[in-house]
Amino acid sequence: MLRLLKALILAVALLAHRWGHAVPWRGDVVYRARVSEKLAALTFDDGPHPEFTPAILDILERYGVRATFFMVGSSVELYPEIAKEVWERGHAIGNHTYTHPANLELLPDWAIRREVERSAEAIERATGERPVLFRPPRGRFGSKAAAVLSGAHQKVVLWTVSADHHEAKTPHEMAERVLRLIRPGAIVLLHDGSTPARWKDVVATSMLIEALRKRGYRLVTVPELLRSELKEMSSRRDDVQRGAGDPPSSSGRRSPGAKARRGITPGRSSARAAVSA
Repeated sequence: MLRLLKALILAVALLAHRWGHAVPWRGDVVYRARVSEKLAALTFDDGPHPEFTPAILDILERYGVRATFFMVGSSVELYPEIAKEVWERGHAIGNHTYTHPANLELLPDWAIRREVERSAEAIERATGERPVLFRPPRGRFGSKAAAVLSGAHQKVVLWTVSADHHEAKTPHEMAERVLRLIRPGAIVLLHDGSTPARWKDVVATSMLIEALRKRGYRLVTVPELLRSELKEMSSRRDDVQRGAGDPPSSSGRRSPGAKARRGITPGRSSARAAVSA
C-alpha cells in the first residue's frame, strides 16, 4: 500500500510538471480562485529588473491592466526605485524570498525564516508596505516550509499555468500555451528576472492581454482575484441560507431539496488571509 501511495504521488508530480500546473501542498495554498466570472491574474516572478520590469510596466499601463509581481529581496535592494514604481502604479507585490534558493525544503528552519523575513523587509523599505503574499521559488513548497511560515502571516500563492515551459520556445508559443490551459480564476506565471530570455515574457505579455480580452477575460491582481472568490462564495452562502427557509410541503415536512440545501456548508475560502492586501 505504501509503495502504491508513493507511486501515485510521483505520478501526480510528474503530470503537474509536464503540464505546467503547480500542485498545492494543502488546501490553503492558492493556485487558482474558485470563481465563475472570467477573471485571471498575470503574475511575474524574479524581479525587479532594470530592463524587463519597466518594459512590462509600460505594457500593462498601455492596456490598463494591473498585475502581481513576486519580487526577490536582493533584487529589490539593488533596484528599490523600480519596486516602488511597481507599487505606485497600482500593482500588487508579493515575497519571492531574498536569494531565490533552488529548494526551500532543503534549508534549515532558520534559513527559510530568514529568506522570507529579509525579503519582506526589503520590499517594505522600498514601497512602505509589507507583503502578505508569498511564492516559493520554483513552486517548491512542502510541510517543512509550511510549518516555518505558519506564523508569518503569508498567503502562499502558486499558479494555474506557466507561460514559461520547455514546450513553448517563442512568445507566440508561450501565449498559445496559456490560452490552451486558461480557465476562470486562473493565475498565470511569467517572469521579469535577470535571465536574458525574459524578453520573450515581455513580448508574450502583450499577446496574452489582447488574446485574453478577446475571450472575455478581465485581468486583475491576485488580491482582487481572491476578493472576488470570497464575494462569490459569500453570495452562494446567502443563497443557501435563503433556500433553507423554503415553506413546508403539503405533508407538513420540509421538501428534500430544502433539507439538502441546509446541509450544504461552503468550504473555507483560501482568499480570506489575503483579501486585505
